[in-house]
This record gives sequence, structure tokens and C-alpha cells, in this order.
Amino acid sequence: MDDQKKGTSVEELKTKGNECVKEGKFIEAVLHYTHAIKMDPSNYVLYSNRSFAFLKLDQHYLSLQDANETVRIQPQWAKGYFRRAEVEAASGLYDEAIISYTRALQLEPHNPKLMDSIKNITDMQKQKQKDNQNIIWICTCLGLAAGIGVVLLDYTLTTNPTLTHPLSMVAFAFALSAVGWAIGKAVTLMNTWSAGKSLQPPEELGVKGVSDEREFIPEKKNKYSKAQARQRYKQGKL
Repeated sequence: MDDQKKGTSVEELKTKGNECVKEGKFIEAVLHYTHAIKMDPSNYVLYSNRSFAFLKLDQHYLSLQDANETVRIQPQWAKGYFRRAEVEAASGLYDEAIISYTRALQLEPHNPKLMDSIKNITDMQKQKQKDNQNIIWICTCLGLAAGIGVVLLDYTLTTNPTLTHPLSMVAFAFALSAVGWAIGKAVTLMNTWSAGKSLQPPEELGVKGVSDEREFIPEKKNKYSKAQARQRYKQGKL
């Protein structure tokens, strides 16, 4: 009888959470799901639902934790891998998202939503690679244009041009184009490194400044100097 009441309570909380999700009240949904999980910590559907709510709140780290817990509890449920893939995709980890989507598709081979998700994330990955290449080429061209501009201005507007030989002019222009290429490459690398940063755990809200007790114990100071102490010792005064 107690188990039945417990199950009903969990189901009611899950229903309330689902209703809050439909209404866009994701914080309230998280609270309902959390309460239900405390009552039934092995319910993988609750973790999946809370993962979705966290994702809508842009809490990628917490969303991924719940998605991983869903997969851990029920590794044969495709939706757990789908939840994980959604978080990874939102965090810019396209390679990892494709792996998770593919794992979900292996469990549900005829799921059209999973097929569309894999196609979309693959297109996004290709577009990202194309954008990175465009950034590099644009920076390279800007560097070359800047080099040519400097050479022309130096040759036409100065009395004694710094670059007089054609080879030196060409070398200077290409040198600036190489600088542009390096800048473009650095930008794309920074974009790559920034992927997944939203999955970093949030700062703990613990008590700061908790120190060891010894910091609050005052040091015992000697009443006498070493010479005075020796003299007192000889006199038999301790």
C-alpha cells in the first residue's frame, strides 16, 4: 500500500513537472522533478525530463549530468542518448553529439526524429568547418591587401621609400598575408577550444573561508628571553 502511494505521488510530481515544461516554467519543472527523484531515485524518466528542463535553462552541465544518469540507469533506452546528444550539440561538441545520436538510432533504427537530428548536426558540423576556412581566407586576404597598401603608400608618398626592390615589396606583402593567415587560424582554434565550455561545472556555493582551527588559536608567547630563561633555570626558578 505504501509503495502504491509513493508511486502515485511520484507520478503526480512528474505530471506537474511536465505541465510546467509545456507552460515554459522550467525552474518550477526542475523543482517538481527533483522532488520526485528524491522519492524514486531509480526512475530514469525523471532524470531525462529534468535534463530537458535544465537544457532549456541553459544549464548544460546539470543537463548533461542528468542525461548521463539516465543512460546509466537504463542503457537500452534511446531517449537517454538523445538527451545527451542534445546537450552536446547545444554546447558545440558536434562530434560527440553525432556519436550519441548514432547510439540512440541503433536502439531505435526507424526513428525519423533521430535521423533528422543526425542530418542536422552533420550539416552544422560541415558549416562550422566551412566558416572556419572562410575566416582563415578572409584574414589572409586582408593581410595581403594591407601589405600591398603599405607598399604602394611607401612607394608613392615617401621621398625615400623603404622598399625599393620589387622582390622586397612582394616579400613584405606576402609576410603580412602570412600574419593574416596566422590570425585567422588562431581565431578558429579559439572557437574550437571554446566548444564545450558551457559543460564546465558551476562554482560550488559552499562556505568560503573555512580555515583550520589552528588559525584561531593564538600562539603562546614566552614571558622571558632565552638568556633570562637560562638564568632562571640555574637559579632553580622555572
